Amino acid sequence: NMQHYATHVEITKYHLKGNLEGTKTTEKMGFVNWNNACEWAGGVTMHLECPYVVLEMRDINTGAVENF
Repeated sequence: NMQHYATHVEITKYHLKGNLEGTKTTEKMGFVNWNNACEWAGGVTMHLECPYVVLEMRDINTGAVENF
């Protein structure tokens, strides 16, 4: 539930396998803080078993953007 998190981000994912292979999707997620969100996204992107990579993440509150 996102309202329990201080930082709300919009994440653009590029899917590497499965039904969504070759497509981008965007979703919103909540994190404790921006650093925590960046660590999560970086970890997902480095993890070879993950079916997607995070292309971009935007902090909905501050407008900060990080690319991976």
